[in-house]
Amino acid sequence: MLEITDLKRRFLKLMIQDGINEIQLEELEKTLNIILPKDFKEIASFFSGGSLGIIDNYNFAKTCEGGNIVDETLRLREAINLPANFIVLSEPPESLIVMDLKEKPSIIWCDANDVSNLEHKSFCNEPNVWEDYSEYFNELLTDEEEDKLS
Repeated sequence: MLEITDLKRRFLKLMIQDGINEIQLEELEKTLNIILPKDFKEIASFFSGGSLGIIDNYNFAKTCEGGNIVDETLRLREAINLPANFIVLSEPPESLIVMDLKEKPSIIWCDANDVSNLEHKSFCNEPNVWEDYSEYFNELLTDEEEDKLS
C-alpha cells in the first residue's frame, strides 16, 4: 500500500481538498452492507470522487450531484446481479471499474462484456488491475500530474 500522506500532498498541489467525513463513509458502508478498506477511507478524507487523470470516478457521497458509488452499485446489483463484494467506482465507455472488497487485486477495470465474469474472474479480455485503491489512485494522480505539465 502506498503512503497516503504522499498521495495527499501530491493531490493538494493539483486540486482543493474535497473529502467526505466519517459519517458519510459509515452511511456508504451501511447502505451497501460492506466494510471499506483503510486506504480508501484515508483517501476519501481528501478526495470524494470526480474527475482525476483520465477517469471520471463516481462521487463517494450520495449527497453529491451526479452519479455516486451507492446508487450505481445498487443499480448494478439489481440489473446484472453484481456480487455484494464489489462496489462500482466508475463506468468509462464500454467498461466498468469496480473495487473487490474480498480479494486482491482489488481494483478491476474490465470490458463491459466481462462484467458477468467478475465473480469468478474468468475474463475474455484481460482487465486492468491494481492491487489496492491507493495504487489505483496513484496512477490517476500521476496521469493528472502529467496532464498539468503538458
